Amino acid sequence: MTFNALNPRPTGGIMRRRTLIRGAAAVVLAPAGLAAATSATASPRPKSAQADDLVGVDVSNYQVGFDYARAATEGLDFVVAKAGGCQLSEGPYTSDSYAGHIDGARAAGLRVGHYFLTGDFLSPSDAADYFVDNLHDYRGGDVLALDVEVLDDSTRLWNDADVSTWFNRVRERVGAYVPWFYISTSALRSADWSRTIASGARLWAASWGANDGNYPGPPDLGGSYPDWAAHQYSSMGSVAGTSPIDLDLARPWAFDVSGPTDPPPGGLPKTSTEQDGVPGPNMWKRTQNWLRIQSGYTGPIDGIPGPNTYAALQRNMAGNWGYTGPIDGNPGPMTWSAVQRLAAQHGYAGPIDGVMGPNSWRGFSRFINADAWD
Repeated sequence: MTFNALNPRPTGGIMRRRTLIRGAAAVVLAPAGLAAATSATASPRPKSAQADDLVGVDVSNYQVGFDYARAATEGLDFVVAKAGGCQLSEGPYTSDSYAGHIDGARAAGLRVGHYFLTGDFLSPSDAADYFVDNLHDYRGGDVLALDVEVLDDSTRLWNDADVSTWFNRVRERVGAYVPWFYISTSALRSADWSRTIASGARLWAASWGANDGNYPGPPDLGGSYPDWAAHQYSSMGSVAGTSPIDLDLARPWAFDVSGPTDPPPGGLPKTSTEQDGVPGPNMWKRTQNWLRIQSGYTGPIDGIPGPNTYAALQRNMAGNWGYTGPIDGNPGPMTWSAVQRLAAQHGYAGPIDGVMGPNSWRGFSRFINADAWD
């Protein structure tokens, strides 16, 4: 992985033009200086790593023939392999080396991850579908990562809405999984990532420091993300006779399977809809958490209602409040009449007519503000 000027590393790195080769032959286009070295460090673990940190590498076509068995004996714990991307004008692709990397890492007993490079030539949802449809030997517990940078024919860094859409779509396709969001810390600090955080994506921060193969210390997130799960700290590593290679650290919890997004530590804030009758993000976050607890909602707690939120609401209304319509995620008067019946148990005294207004929302929000849904 390499960032260009639109998404810069904190310090320099080697610019690599293509990771997909036009045509059938599996060829690596490597600039001068990318030849494999013949020596390696005794262990890829940096001296400053915490005792329970896991050490890994991320690989692509530049590391064809990587010696995974030797890497395992040197102390490597995990490998994240490039599956493909959508940054090329000719369209999405699967990397030539992808299957071999996954098979080699598994054979050596290493933890495995798969990553996809963002670009201009697929929508986030279509990119997620392409990624899932072309996964090689995906198994529960594997990392599924999105590499957010600008390379090759692409011109635009994916934003918070794009990234969260990709992660939420992958979750819809595969269920509970291990999501990693790769981005440089400079790009991370320059934007808001609240939707991506709400999607449950764990940060894989790229921050190289002097980029001399040594660990530069933890990445500076600038308050833009709750914490980092993994840290790509150098592009100039040497492992199992291959150099240069990207070096990574990961916290043990970075590999925990992530189900529905839990509320943030300390709980969710109460919604002011109880007072002003105006539904807003806090009301919907609390609604999503209530539906997560009671009605099988598996999306993010992001305060943005969509078909998954509405389908879970319909399931709850069907079980408790007389809703008899379809569970289709498309709410209409029947859905909202059931919500008004719930609201009537919490102070709403208006008609049950399926038309939500300030008084309907106030009654509903008195229920949603219960401590149980914090």
